Amino acid sequence: MQRLKNFALNSGLVAASLMVGLLFCEFVLFRFVFLASDVPANTYANGLVRYAPNQSGIWRVENEIAAPYAINAQGWNSGVGDYAVARTPGVARVAVVGDSMVEAMQVAHDRSMSERLAGELSPDGKRTEVYRFAMSGAPLSQYLHMIEREVLTYRPDWIVVLLIHNDFDETFQFVQGRYTSSFLKLRVEDGKVEEVAPVPWRAGLTEWARHSATARFWYYRWRVRVDTIRDLFLPAARADTDRWEANIESEPLLRQLATIRVTTDYVFARLAALAEREGTRVLLAMDGVRAATYSGRPSGLLALNRLCAELAARHGLPFVDLHAAFSADWAAHRRRFEYEADYHWNEYGHAVAARAVAGAIGKR
Repeated sequence: MQRLKNFALNSGLVAASLMVGLLFCEFVLFRFVFLASDVPANTYANGLVRYAPNQSGIWRVENEIAAPYAINAQGWNSGVGDYAVARTPGVARVAVVGDSMVEAMQVAHDRSMSERLAGELSPDGKRTEVYRFAMSGAPLSQYLHMIEREVLTYRPDWIVVLLIHNDFDETFQFVQGRYTSSFLKLRVEDGKVEEVAPVPWRAGLTEWARHSATARFWYYRWRVRVDTIRDLFLPAARADTDRWEANIESEPLLRQLATIRVTTDYVFARLAALAEREGTRVLLAMDGVRAATYSGRPSGLLALNRLCAELAARHGLPFVDLHAAFSADWAAHRRRFEYEADYHWNEYGHAVAARAVAGAIGKR
């Protein structure tokens, strides 16, 4: 009986010590000593998952990135504040649509491609305003949904859609994520494309845990994942032919090139039709394969760049291959376009991309 009492007492002391330790980490250590990344809360409005309005904070990744973000009243990370529906006479308007690369939490909110594009397109005092609409994890199909539901409200002269190599298979494949079911998806059956409506996003019980300082420190700043820990002890089996490029496994993606062609052609056709109907212009810009740029070796993923160039030409949409822009700049300056700790563009990468897009718009 005494042993049982001792065991219960010791167990209680251990549990209490752990609780005190966790509370210390949550309310002191990761808030005032080792700073966690701030993470904006999400919401769902007008059929789109976005951020809750009027938030600000510092996005941190390891010890390399500490970038201020600013969520405007419309729920988008923005360097220009709130978006006005009314147009100002004499002021051009560009909308930039994309995923985390356009969302650009990794750079200061006024230093992304969009803000730099506004500067590039505003020479000699001629003003151009650039609004961005972006959500981390969004695929190509969601870009179409965002444009139809939100972007067209602002009547832009140009809509720039930034394409990333993981945009294509995720258009028709459901991937694990907090709000990936809240993105528009496409289904291909017998060569025909059908749209799969988004599921409205709602905050669940896990949202509180996700926004705790402890989770924000380990999950967001240091990107410790369950699968990362698992792979330390049980490495995931991969085919020898699978290659990790552009932050994705290239071979599994390229094996789906036929379906990618069908869905991409569908989205580009829709974009061309809405541009004609709404009196705007759509420009497609596609990220390069930066590892291939630095090494000078060919990459199979560039098949996606060539595919998009082909389909864009078919539908009369201007296309900018940023692989060419990055390669030319790398040859001249030997400056990398992303962080060591994060594959997203750094400020220099955003600047190079903005110049390439501005040059394409200026020629039209």
